[in-house]
Amino acid sequence: MMKRRRVARKSAGSFAPRIDVEEWMQNNPELMVHCPNQPGGLKLTKGACAKRHVTANEPRYANIGAEPFHVFVFKMNLVPCKNCEIGARLAAEQKTQVA
Repeated sequence: MMKRRRVARKSAGSFAPRIDVEEWMQNNPELMVHCPNQPGGLKLTKGACAKRHVTANEPRYANIGAEPFHVFVFKMNLVPCKNCEIGARLAAEQKTQVA
């Protein structure tokens, strides 16, 4: 029986982009939004905010019940995004840009 040679995997660090986050945020402040509904002064991109709002309003995330813990935490994290005016505005803007 012939054994297969094991091929070494590349390290995960080789795929990680080398971005200075602070510098990027200083150069692109118009792409970021401060979320008033999430704790800790969360800053996220406008696209991420719109996506969270759309996801929070999907029917499959409407009911929070007895489910695996990670799904429960994910749904609870989206609750503040459900009726967010900022997220609704950004989602509508994004929708018109795509159309």
